[in-house]
Amino acid sequence: MADQYTPTSICNMSLDAAGVDFVLGDIAEGTRPAQICRRHYSDCLRQLLRTAGWSFARKQSPLVLIADASGQTPNVGTLVPGNQFQYSYAYPTDCAFLRYIPWYPFFSPGAPSGNITPPDPNAPLLDNLQTSYIGQRVIPSRFVVTSDQNYIPVGTANDTAGVTPLGRTVILSNVPQAQGIYTYEALYPNAWDSQFRAALVAYIASEIALPLATDKKLGIGLRDRNMFIAMEKIKNARVSDGREGWHSSDIQVDWMRTRRSGGYGLWNNWNGMLGDWNCSYDSIGFANGSAY
Repeated sequence: MADQYTPTSICNMSLDAAGVDFVLGDIAEGTRPAQICRRHYSDCLRQLLRTAGWSFARKQSPLVLIADASGQTPNVGTLVPGNQFQYSYAYPTDCAFLRYIPWYPFFSPGAPSGNITPPDPNAPLLDNLQTSYIGQRVIPSRFVVTSDQNYIPVGTANDTAGVTPLGRTVILSNVPQAQGIYTYEALYPNAWDSQFRAALVAYIASEIALPLATDKKLGIGLRDRNMFIAMEKIKNARVSDGREGWHSSDIQVDWMRTRRSGGYGLWNNWNGMLGDWNCSYDSIGFANGSAY
């Protein structure tokens, strides 16, 4: 069973779907089918992860603060690209697609460490006064993914995702102590659900069918057939993935909720205040030049 959860087994299933009579012993073995599968495997995996709100690949993690334009946060920079956002966060190195950044209206981040000096230096200073509670309302906030040339780590090479000697990918936001809700790069096949696995097999098969076909006309037919299978799997995921939980793509308007609730606003009518928003995904390109 464990052999099913390896890149080699995924590629062998793709070879079967592409009509190629060959079995890989290892994806890195150096044969022509292995070389072609290896060239397409990583890109197909990352593109497919971006196409739907795959539940198994959802991750929520605190973002690393790089800069605070207000200058109120110690030990970080103050240069934030543009003038629309206060905070600059590092783009997570394992992020395949950033879904949203939640904003919690009832959350008070408190004062940054070392930002308050009491008149009486001997008086106790209360810190970490954060106000939050389980079940509070989650609202997707505005953010921008961009490049920043201000804070490039010393000695940066071309081996860290989102970081180069010329700049780094950052997330601009007005949310303090922000967390990212994103699709992470789920590299291990044993973490995938069956629908994603089948979609990836078909997607890789659509990429390798023509290069490995001895009969190019047959190869085109197998390519198109596997493209259709991959599109159907993605379509199903966009509709149904995320049912293992409470989710909503209906971002309600505050003034309408307040009107319905008789004036209690955010504290009443909890419908729509919890759960997740699975309304963001990317299109996917195929070997014949089409996209879905």
